[in-house]
Amino acid sequence: MDRKKNLQVALLILLILSSIIFYKKFFNKDLNLSEKKINEKKIDSSNPDNKTENSNVIETLKYISQDLAGNTYVINAESAKFEQDKVDRITLFEVNAEISKKDHEIIYIYSKTANYNKINNNTIFRKDVDVKYGDQTINSETLNLNFKDNLIEILDNVYYVSKDTKINADKVEIDLLYKKLKISMINNKDKVNIVGKY
Repeated sequence: MDRKKNLQVALLILLILSSIIFYKKFFNKDLNLSEKKINEKKIDSSNPDNKTENSNVIETLKYISQDLAGNTYVINAESAKFEQDKVDRITLFEVNAEISKKDHEIIYIYSKTANYNKINNNTIFRKDVDVKYGDQTINSETLNLNFKDNLIEILDNVYYVSKDTKINADKVEIDLLYKKLKISMINNKDKVNIVGKY
């Protein structure tokens, strides 16, 4: 008789445990999902301007590209936003970049924002652009990096400083292939302002 009661109690406990496990596995999950959806709707309705704006933003991004000659281009950003229409273009924020050519000094570029093309690595740096190359520093508002033409074009309030020279100009071009530097004004009538020790 005791054996029969023990078996019935064991079966009853097993049935209760099975019911609890079944409930937690299937029904509790649905409740959590519905609560999560309700919370998401609350967030969306409380901020009507936030319609998937953050869905295309990622934090801490790094791209590295290297050509057959061993030249390397590294670009880092604190955050990045992918454009929905243009899959190959990315807007970067708080940007650091390095151009490392064989047998040449590394060119460092810093800016607040940049537009980066994933296909050809061409990059347009904007806002508080700072370029360091050896003992030379160039500050500006815009920098166009074009790998197809092997050219860096620096524009808008260009301020060039080297060991003995300070120059204000409209435009600086750096030939990445031959490391030649050309400083000029957009309007031919204007003159480049040079201060230096001779």
